[in-house]
Amino acid sequence: MPADFGPNLELSGFKDIDDSAMAVVNSRISYYMSRYSKLCIGFEKLAVRMKKVHAQEHSEKYEVHVSAFDKGKIFTSTVTNKDLMLALETALSKVESEISKTITL
Repeated sequence: MPADFGPNLELSGFKDIDDSAMAVVNSRISYYMSRYSKLCIGFEKLAVRMKKVHAQEHSEKYEVHVSAFDKGKIFTSTVTNKDLMLALETALSKVESEISKTITL
């Protein structure tokens, strides 16, 4: 069950994820949403979408799309990995890196 982040989060594709994995997903998303809101001028929302690709038993790959919206700017990342948590962490981290680059310019 996803945590309630209100209208600032669009989460899709996670309905088949078990509760213990979903707790980790929620924790990581919460952490990065906090970071984005501190880095962004006007953080609006975060969209995280996950889909399974090559969904064969014991060889699943997860594709994670992350988009952060900041006053009309969109920062995006897509990562595919066999490990869902690693894909999520990498995609969220890449978006944070992109946001940080615009601050230092």
